[in-house]
Amino acid sequence: MKKIIIFFSVVLACSACNKQIDGIRPLTQIDASGQLSSVAGIQQATAGNYTLLGSQVNGTGTTSYDLALNDIAETRGNNEKLANWGTPGQLTDAFFFQNTLSPAAGYGPIIYKGAYQLITSINVTLEGIASFKTSTFSSLTTADQNSILYAEGENRFLRAMTYLNLVNIFGKPYYLASGGDLAVAIKKTGSATEIPGKSSVKDVYAYIVSELQAAAQLMKAPVSRTNAFASTGACWALLSRIYLYMGGPVAGPDPSANQLAVTYADSVIDQSNGLYGLAQGTTYSNMFGDDSQGQLGKSKTFSSNPEIVFCKDNSTGGTVIDILYHFFPDAGAGGIFLPSSDLLSRYVANDIRGTFFMINSSTGFTESTKWNCLNQGGGTFGPQIFLRMGEIYLNRAEASAKINDMTQAREDLKAVHVRAGLPGSDIDNLADNAVLSAVLNERRLELAFEGQNSFDYFRNGLPMIRTAADFNGTALTVQPTDATVVFPTPNF
Repeated sequence: MKKIIIFFSVVLACSACNKQIDGIRPLTQIDASGQLSSVAGIQQATAGNYTLLGSQVNGTGTTSYDLALNDIAETRGNNEKLANWGTPGQLTDAFFFQNTLSPAAGYGPIIYKGAYQLITSINVTLEGIASFKTSTFSSLTTADQNSILYAEGENRFLRAMTYLNLVNIFGKPYYLASGGDLAVAIKKTGSATEIPGKSSVKDVYAYIVSELQAAAQLMKAPVSRTNAFASTGACWALLSRIYLYMGGPVAGPDPSANQLAVTYADSVIDQSNGLYGLAQGTTYSNMFGDDSQGQLGKSKTFSSNPEIVFCKDNSTGGTVIDILYHFFPDAGAGGIFLPSSDLLSRYVANDIRGTFFMINSSTGFTESTKWNCLNQGGGTFGPQIFLRMGEIYLNRAEASAKINDMTQAREDLKAVHVRAGLPGSDIDNLADNAVLSAVLNERRLELAFEGQNSFDYFRNGLPMIRTAADFNGTALTVQPTDATVVFPTPNF
């Protein structure tokens, strides 16, 4: 089997006047007549694309796509406050809603370039698969044909997920976007000569949906994978999130989109032959507890956890996301961000999730333990969880509340609430007009630090409000219509 050598050398050149992509260089030296002309080569190229969800190497050094993504998505919410107040820098640019266009001063350009590096690499791989299917596919064994079909589905899933991240960061919230509101370019090839213009927010969403629907069918091929790889269930899970994001604000939800969010959540919960389910007891608490010495086994046991639908396996390489939340105490430092006082105040007695915090012995600060696993300096070896059942149940609960199915909304909200060690009567006693607010609060408690907090406000037409205690003595309110909610397209 030939070794695939990937050159992370995408060059994105964007026009200063219209910010369109003017040129995207292919990410790899792979070609259809070489590495992508065999089943093994296609499998290896696909595996390489998963690695691009983490750190990426390019002509200017190593950048952390995963760190940039979590930083932008989470620090613009109100679950966090700065450990040490100071002027905006690369790690805190998003927190301050500065949206700086310099890669050295903010993560907007880094996530943009990293996303297109990943997309271009996927496009090259998919082109190779398409060529292979027309030339060699019919002569393969059934097992190898299934492997190729599954690999195509994996790549289309990864591309769709990457576009969702892009449109959420560089486009308006879906309900605010008219047909003419542009977001990002949909680049469908690995060709350096393809120069796509920007597509509208709604066209990008439509493309994502179509890709996931196709990928879900392709990955029905009988190929065995762990939850560190894409799957039909992962497609359904992401579709439940997408339709929830398309489902409109609290004040005026879209019934059809919310019904589809329910339908795809149903598929994951009820149509996966018991493959997925809410983790309970120690399986749940070990997912997010203090594992700084590896005593909980976070880095190794995730693949057998029914809660996790899709994640990135960091057990061999680690991720530097931990620098946002918790440094290994031997480094004599702490995380950049701390749990906000407002968030901490919402965890009531006996809530298991209130134990997912610890005192950093070096700083004395309370920090999240969600990313805490075999910590070394700023690195952590726990999996990066992209899709899990706690979110899927809450997706269905929120969408159900928005279509006035309060029975289903209560049932799903109650499942997550009781799993956390809290009484079901809390949910049973809610008035109908209080259910949706309770679901949104539960999302905040359940999904804290996982990269959804800011999106949950803006997609719902709600202001993101930080208390004075969490913003250096001055309260901050950012409306979903504020221009700073949308990152500007960087100029390279």
